[in-house]
Amino acid sequence: MKPRRLSLLLLALAATAALAAWGDAPTEPARVAGVNFAPAALPGIPPLKPRTDIPGRGDPFAATQPVAPAEPPTAAPSAVPHAGHFIPPAPTFIAPLTWRVIGKQLTDDEGWTVFLARGETTWIVREGDTLEDVYRVTTIKPPTLTLQHLSRKSSRTLDIGEVAE
Repeated sequence: MKPRRLSLLLLALAATAALAAWGDAPTEPARVAGVNFAPAALPGIPPLKPRTDIPGRGDPFAATQPVAPAEPPTAAPSAVPHAGHFIPPAPTFIAPLTWRVIGKQLTDDEGWTVFLARGETTWIVREGDTLEDVYRVTTIKPPTLTLQHLSRKSSRTLDIGEVAE
């Protein structure tokens, strides 16, 4: 590197260091040719709010008062306490029935018989039969077959189709 270029670079470095060490930052907004660059200078644009004015923000290291625990609800005995708050139980979703209807038959002496399948397994059910020791067939009245869950006592319906005449 040429000595003249090196001396200019060192002079620029010294000037930058001097300004960084002893230079003062301007305390007022800059004015260029009579234009004010203050935050509220543009019409229609509201000025920025300090972070302390925004709800939920402020000094993250400031001491806060602990929140008093909420009163437990009296109407929901199944609510679970968690960190001083009571969380209602999550809703339970019933899984869809996995059987598909492959046919139905009406006989004079036995009533309706419905043929159900899942995979390679086939079930032949009538009113009063149980499916996999989980559901009981309560009624068969086309277009629906009603199943009752044995442990929950809840009813489900399975669409078996209209009666073709």
